[in-house]
Amino acid sequence: MRTKKVKPPPKKYEYRLNISKEYDEISKRDYISFRFQTTKVFLTFNYILKIESKVEDKNIVFNLLGFTAPIGELSNYGTAGFEYRFYDYRYMEYNVVIDKKDSDKSRFKLALQKLKSKPIKLSGIPRKSFIEIKTDNDT
Repeated sequence: MRTKKVKPPPKKYEYRLNISKEYDEISKRDYISFRFQTTKVFLTFNYILKIESKVEDKNIVFNLLGFTAPIGELSNYGTAGFEYRFYDYRYMEYNVVIDKKDSDKSRFKLALQKLKSKPIKLSGIPRKSFIEIKTDNDT
């Protein structure tokens, strides 16, 4: 007799995005880090998220294209991830669009401020989305 395969309950989000202000020791410059990560844990490979990014004027667009397997590494489990470093930013409000391969889009506003306590302010985050968006200031 075969047993039924038990599926884990569906997760609220497919991806997480953490936005933070960082400092690059090598180039001695500040940058805004966009760290994408899947909520799903892959058992065979520690995949790399394939994301195309474009910055024009006040618009930042990320196209989530899929996954690529790591090259030359032994199999390892874990989540898939990607980091985009935005170096030449200005202190202003940006429109951010995250496009998931022709199936879903998430839009929000990102305000970069000179305040040390809260350098990043998010607004207009959709309530229902495929991605959870947070900053270092969020709890």
